[in-house]
Amino acid sequence: MALSAETVVVLRDLNPWWESPETVRPAPPVYRRPLVREMARRLRPAKGLIEVIRGPRQVGKTTGLYQIIEDFLRAGVPATDILFVRFDLEILREEPAALRSILRWYVDNVRKRPLDQGPSSCILLDEIHKLRRWDEEVKHLGDTFPMRMLLTGSSSVLVARGGRESLAGRVFTTELPPFSFREVLDCWHPKLASSLPPAIRFGNVFEGGLDKSRRALESLRAQQKLSMRRILERYFTRGGYPRLYSGEVDDDRWADYLTQTVFENVLGADIPDLFPVKNPGLLRFIYLQVARLTGQEIKQNQLTDMAIKTGLSANQPTVGQYLHYLADALLIREFRRYPLAKKSSARVPAKITVSDLGVRNAVFRTSPSLWESDPTVLGPLVETLVQSVVRDYNLQVHFFRDYEDPKNRRSPIREVDFVAEQADGTVVPIEVKFRKRIDEEDLVGMRLFMERFRDRCPLGIVVTREFSEWDQRRRVLFIPLQFFLLAF
Repeated sequence: MALSAETVVVLRDLNPWWESPETVRPAPPVYRRPLVREMARRLRPAKGLIEVIRGPRQVGKTTGLYQIIEDFLRAGVPATDILFVRFDLEILREEPAALRSILRWYVDNVRKRPLDQGPSSCILLDEIHKLRRWDEEVKHLGDTFPMRMLLTGSSSVLVARGGRESLAGRVFTTELPPFSFREVLDCWHPKLASSLPPAIRFGNVFEGGLDKSRRALESLRAQQKLSMRRILERYFTRGGYPRLYSGEVDDDRWADYLTQTVFENVLGADIPDLFPVKNPGLLRFIYLQVARLTGQEIKQNQLTDMAIKTGLSANQPTVGQYLHYLADALLIREFRRYPLAKKSSARVPAKITVSDLGVRNAVFRTSPSLWESDPTVLGPLVETLVQSVVRDYNLQVHFFRDYEDPKNRRSPIREVDFVAEQADGTVVPIEVKFRKRIDEEDLVGMRLFMERFRDRCPLGIVVTREFSEWDQRRRVLFIPLQFFLLAF
């Protein structure tokens, strides 16, 4: 079946490089996020896994696609071997058998050779979740033709679900979170960022890479550190959504922008459109409570009781289900106790943070000063900042909480804020102590953990306010928050 004339016009508008080989419209920014560069590298081979980008709204997924296209064109990929489709456009979604029909038209009128002949095409499908039964069509194309495919979806919930159910073993998924503090500097303060050492992956921490970064960051000039400190205060307040830094959102409207992005779009539309959310008020309530309690352990029955007291209809299974929806949408992040229990149970509380601290501050229209406020108030918020960079492929992140003597429930309870675990079982505990003075008592949980799991624990990390040191005897790295965030 032929495409409508209007659909053909839209496709040609979306792919201006077919007519003018070096034209990408809109022209993407020069700065490439590290994850975008990685995806571009993985797409270079003629045939590989289907790439899937998961991420919240407005974090730069579509911009990343334009950048990949621009890089391909500059690398000499024929313009007619690149197809870009945006399924947030209703006219494209409503074509009968939309993806197959568009691809068939593209092969006949643009590529002008079968998909299995010559160099493989690169197919980039934006907002794929808006297309009905998209996963079945993608699976068919991926199994049938040698092509490079990259999918994105503003609603990461559906992309994740489709990938698990129909594309298992065929996809490589990348989570694209809001910008990190390091990325904010690299993108919008490039002159200042040019003095920074190369960023490392979190996996490098297990091999001592963080201490090397710490020493390099210590050598920065005092004025450079002060400038970065001021930008960190702003980042602590507003978070990492790029439009808050690009000039697209006025300074006095940033909170309205974040509230609308999360509440009206994701909580109010994306998640209810994809899952049977019978009680949208409860979903909103749960997110608000997580935002209020970010960085703390939260029990599902605790949330249930709180909801009932406010007059909402709630039960523990539904609360657990809604927490799962929020986590799958990358709005919150859940951490389970280390080591994991043999059987997961809703009775075991998880430590939960919001994914972006700026959204929390926007919702409550308040934010303490990072450098002037009470450390007891700042603690959970700084932990929320810290977790944002504790991520990597094949890395699980937990927290630790146990009796000092597991056989004696009257013994003191010891804790570690985060435990990063590699696929081979190696672990690094991370404790946040954002205060001017750190006492020995503050390290009891860290020492207990490192002793109990000494056969798999190469070092421990304490994120501080200002104190910086590598304690070789105890194998503990003390690193200021600013340096910790800038390392990755």
